[in-house]
Amino acid sequence: MLRDRQPLDDRAFRALIVEARAGDERAIEVLFRDLYPRVLRFVRVSEPRAADDIAGEVWLAVARGLRALDGELVGFRAWVFSIARRRLADHRRTAVRRATDPVAAEFFSAHPARADTEAEVVDQMTGQAAIDLIARTLPADQAEVLTLRILGDLDVAHVAELMGRDANWVRVTQHRALRRLATALGPAAVADADKNFVDRVIPVESRTI
Repeated sequence: MLRDRQPLDDRAFRALIVEARAGDERAIEVLFRDLYPRVLRFVRVSEPRAADDIAGEVWLAVARGLRALDGELVGFRAWVFSIARRRLADHRRTAVRRATDPVAAEFFSAHPARADTEAEVVDQMTGQAAIDLIARTLPADQAEVLTLRILGDLDVAHVAELMGRDANWVRVTQHRALRRLATALGPAAVADADKNFVDRVIPVESRTI
């Protein structure tokens, strides 16, 4: 059995999925811990208020489909995020108009901005804070490409397939997203506008917890 905290790779995943398909609860739990936080953050980028419900629906669909599943880890994650994208689309089609929740100006005056430097913000940023930054800074397509690459840990080919685009479009969109995100963080970040920049903003250990 895979150790609880051992990172998933293709070899570990192949053994794990066999056990999960056989109904092993510990194997299913390991998959849940690897996937659910990623899916939840992905959904929060587009639908923060309904994220918990949608992510729960995604996991139920994943659990129901495990017995018929086979393949590599990246293909499995691509399958999971394809379910997440469909659930998001379903939610948008069926959602009724929501009331807004206005906040009084006095709330903000009572919460002055902190005097942190740019470097401190980047160094101390949690995984969720970084995802929130992506959501409010980037256009929808750029945010989706970046979150699929980071949270889904998907390669360009799988992201292109999920989004119905070609690989070059994904690369260009990712580059533009990283440049825009770097610019939003300030001049010091612009020189790092590549995947290494994302690794610094969203540390690997913070992406799935």
